[in-house]
Amino acid sequence: MSDKTLQRVTSHFMHDLYDNQDCGQRTSDGLLFIRRLGDRSSRVFSSGRPFQIDQLHIGIVTSGEQDVTVNLRQYHLTKGLLLVASPESIMQENRRTENFDMQVIHVNDELLRRLFGDQIPLLFTHRMNNLLLYLDEAVFELLQTMLNTLWKVIHTDFESSRDHLLVAILSLITDLSKRDKQNYGNHQPRNVAVFNRFLSLVAEHCDSQRTLNFYADKLCLSKQYLGNIIMEVSHRTAHEWIDEATIARIKVMLLHSTTTLNEISERMSFAEPSHFSRYFKRLTGFTPIEYRKSNKNSM
Repeated sequence: MSDKTLQRVTSHFMHDLYDNQDCGQRTSDGLLFIRRLGDRSSRVFSSGRPFQIDQLHIGIVTSGEQDVTVNLRQYHLTKGLLLVASPESIMQENRRTENFDMQVIHVNDELLRRLFGDQIPLLFTHRMNNLLLYLDEAVFELLQTMLNTLWKVIHTDFESSRDHLLVAILSLITDLSKRDKQNYGNHQPRNVAVFNRFLSLVAEHCDSQRTLNFYADKLCLSKQYLGNIIMEVSHRTAHEWIDEATIARIKVMLLHSTTTLNEISERMSFAEPSHFSRYFKRLTGFTPIEYRKSNKNSM
């Protein structure tokens, strides 16, 4: 696959797609602000194929609806919802209405370090992390005002003012997440909390760990107890979740990189390439080569 295909789902591609447009603007130091996703994004993300983001992603839904999977979790997005996805997150759009639109900010690690020094909020540093926040009308309007101001400042040479405003926006989101965690965490059943932690661990480690023992040890639980919790909460087995995360990561490499099958097999910690191919076909019905060819031709 070409390098252009490799960039279809990275921030570099998004930069190229929206740079210097009336609905998008990037800066030289690692910020991309998209005021309206619009039709430009639909040809990339509405395919139903997984993709991986390479920078911090913050999206605020301004109209319509979208069903999306982020690091195994499924979300139904409507106006007023804010989604935070960390770098390396694997996403897949499953459905969107014709009027769906979202404002998006991409911020790279270097810019975060310059803005916050060694005090970067944990919300923005945890890999394979994602968060959905429900904004009330007042907070939604406040964020819109701040983002509209940011858009205007980006088009000036007042870089220091831009930085202060961006810090204020990210700090507000951090405060909202803490408030949400306090409100929701106090009422969250323990088994749901364990399940959510399990999903985060699987999204982070599925490239090298696919045994339930590993995740049970991480959570300081017995294998049987963890398996029972996962089934109780999700009505699916823990291994089904592990397989889903593994297949999604493999698909990303098959679709959006020139990585060879042997390299993918090694990166995903399979003992032999033949084991990798059998595993993929068992779960998808296609060999890796068949999947890559058929989807490459349809892109």
